Amino acid sequence: MITDFQNDYLTPYDVADELCVSLTTVYNLLREGKLPGFKVWRIWRIPRDALERVIYDNYFSR
Repeated sequence: MITDFQNDYLTPYDVADELCVSLTTVYNLLREGKLPGFKVWRIWRIPRDALERVIYDNYFSR
């Protein structure tokens, strides 16, 4: 069960690495609501499918 959680949700560090952007950029996107996510205690979690949807919407829907 915990391995499913680790595969389905990313940390801001993972997102920054995948998008090749700074960690500050990821936090700004989360705060602005442009990247869906939620906090578990003090750590943001980003659903992998939400990240893929944001990438698709921003780059392939033009």
